[in-house]
Amino acid sequence: MYPKRIAAIDLGTNSFHLVIAELKDIDKVTSIEEFESKGNFEILYRQREVVRINVGKKGETNRLPQEGIERAIKVLREFKDKIDQYGAITHAIATSAIREAENRDEFLNYVKNNLGIEIKIVSGYEEARLIYLGVLQGLNVYDKKILLIDIGGGSTELLIGRRGKILYAASFKLGAVRLTQKFFNGGKSFSHKNKSDCEKYINEVIADNLKLIKQIGFDQVVGTSGEIQTIARLLYLKEKEKGEYKNFHNVDFNINQFNKVAEKILQAETIDELTSIPNLDDKRAEIVVAGTLILKVILKKLKIEKMTVSAFALREGIIIDAVEKFYRKELSTLTEISIEDERKNRLKSVIELAKSYNVDLNHAQQVSKISLTIFDELRDIHKLDDQARELLHYAAILHDIGYYISPVKHHKHSYFIIKNSELIGFNEKEINMIANIARYHRKAKPDNSHTNLKNFNKEEIKIIKILSAILRMADGLEKTHSALINDIKLIKSVDSNSYILVLRYLTYPPEAEYWAAQKRKKVLEEILKISLELKLEKINLEY
Repeated sequence: MYPKRIAAIDLGTNSFHLVIAELKDIDKVTSIEEFESKGNFEILYRQREVVRINVGKKGETNRLPQEGIERAIKVLREFKDKIDQYGAITHAIATSAIREAENRDEFLNYVKNNLGIEIKIVSGYEEARLIYLGVLQGLNVYDKKILLIDIGGGSTELLIGRRGKILYAASFKLGAVRLTQKFFNGGKSFSHKNKSDCEKYINEVIADNLKLIKQIGFDQVVGTSGEIQTIARLLYLKEKEKGEYKNFHNVDFNINQFNKVAEKILQAETIDELTSIPNLDDKRAEIVVAGTLILKVILKKLKIEKMTVSAFALREGIIIDAVEKFYRKELSTLTEISIEDERKNRLKSVIELAKSYNVDLNHAQQVSKISLTIFDELRDIHKLDDQARELLHYAAILHDIGYYISPVKHHKHSYFIIKNSELIGFNEKEINMIANIARYHRKAKPDNSHTNLKNFNKEEIKIIKILSAILRMADGLEKTHSALINDIKLIKSVDSNSYILVLRYLTYPPEAEYWAAQKRKKVLEEILKISLELKLEKINLEY
């Protein structure tokens, strides 16, 4: 039995949001695409709390301060009580501030062990994708080519999408909280010089990407997040609504309206002047200058004349993401359609990354083919699932991406590039696993003491060890980049835990591959506690 109510938690840099939704007619849905386009859920409850988890007595740091953690735990306890009241299943996503914190795992483990809430870290690209899914629920823009702007506390996401497909997505470390700490003394002073320096910095960070967005083009602009809501509030909040926090949805404002509001905000040089602006939410006063400057630069550079405000954003996207995961096995039609489409999109993202770093795709595809064949032949021994197989596939395609930096220690360069990439459709854990599998395809074996493995549990480290050992051997079996190995078969030997791996070829004997694999097979033998004998066999074609 799968849940009918889902609680989506968005742990942002400035605010934590909770949305509880009830799924409607889920038994009649035949695909995730149908669910995305029709919006088959009803929002039962919303809650927003300003937390600013990365801000403490010393301002913003690389670690989550104790004060910020305490505020976060207090809010999450409230969320948990409300979720239990509604009998919902929780799906929680953390973004910029927690993503970048050195002590994030301590926080995540505490929340999981004490509150029973498991939080998933997502990359900036994945955050943008989820926001887009959320917007599709609230606005009739599925068939339009939209530019999505989301200005958060720690980062700004820009995305161009049409019919659920992402044409462009990028995440920038330009958030309202982040820039307030950097330029405005944590929200205490807003001098003209500081505002000028901040605007110049935003331009430097984002200018090249805005040129690319111009080239791609868009039909409509949609804005989400607290900064966009603040502009709408200052424009449209009615007298009787003062004192309450209201979300505006499906309303527009033009560039002239924005400029008038922005002028009021940017004229202020103290927090008192900001809080005196009618209808400005006191909780956003400290960060509104930085947020307004980010939006000002984007609107000006892209010559945007009008923006549509969406109250539907990351939280609603999290609900869609949860539906995909919870219902995938229950509905056969969903399984057949959504999983295959998701895998295609993920593979496309991996191949695009490989191409951008000039990877030899013929070699990469052959190594991938050999890796997956070995995985399948050894399935009864390693007992890993299809998700692990998929990670192996992507790691095999990207294992040599580090050559772009240098052939020397290219496996370490591969790890660095993959780990810092923005692969669409992957969460941060998956990206890190792919990076580590590629990292260990040569030289040192994975060791539990290695710092790059510290964020994985024992089971995940075991998966990395097995998959990297398979990849290591597969790379040896494609040593000359000649695709000489055509097939591989595993035969059980007479001796216990002994096997013969038959390497089948059509043309020339792959002798260099054979000897390379002989050296590399030891790692796989150790992790699986088996003995492998390699044997060459020519394929005889009969006509």
